[in-house]
Amino acid sequence: MASAKNALIDALERLVNTPNPEARWKAATDLSSELGLGSILVAELAFQTQDIHWVNTNMSDAWMEEYLAEDYLSVDPLIPDLAAGHHINRVAFGTLHRMDAASQKAWSLNHGLQSEGFGHMICSRYGGTDLGKTVTLGFTPDLHEQDLPFDHHLFSALLASTIGAPVTSAANTRLGAAPTSPLTQRQREVLSLLAEGNQTARIAERLGLSEPAVSQHFANARKALGAQTREHALAIALRDGLIDF
Repeated sequence: MASAKNALIDALERLVNTPNPEARWKAATDLSSELGLGSILVAELAFQTQDIHWVNTNMSDAWMEEYLAEDYLSVDPLIPDLAAGHHINRVAFGTLHRMDAASQKAWSLNHGLQSEGFGHMICSRYGGTDLGKTVTLGFTPDLHEQDLPFDHHLFSALLASTIGAPVTSAANTRLGAAPTSPLTQRQREVLSLLAEGNQTARIAERLGLSEPAVSQHFANARKALGAQTREHALAIALRDGLIDF
């Protein structure tokens, strides 16, 4: 019991104590790998129209391209129950016979996920009657819910509460969901000018700001990125592609 509690607290701290959505998502995928899960997926979905606004997942880009291109969402057995208000659903893969499938597309989805290495998935719904989130945990054939160090419902809820914005991915590019920058336009400007070698006085002059205002923008950028110094903030911004240089 104590080890399960400690594992959950560790997961919470790793997801909360991250500077931006991209880093938080990396922490989430690192956690899923350590747990032995085949995948995690967090999506924002309009349940009534079944439109995906954005989806973050560590499933392969090739599979997600196929899922979206083939419109597997329209035959995904997890979606109707969630749209109807059920808050959790489970589906096994590789078990659907052709004669029992509603369509060839439904059969291809079921067996395609088996080919991707999944035994079953558990999908949970969070949010309002229409717009909300789904969190899907993908289990490999040799991994079961009881093998996780803590309750999978708690892990899903933790992902739903901490993953709230799209990240850079092929799926989100296809959906037209641009990642949300943790920096304001002004914070990006002062960091870009710092990258060019300008100091506070020159940056203030270039932007028509006071030096204290520039220093405050640097302080806010450090806080947003979880950086210790302005140079550290600049390194993170360059690493994550938040500024052009």
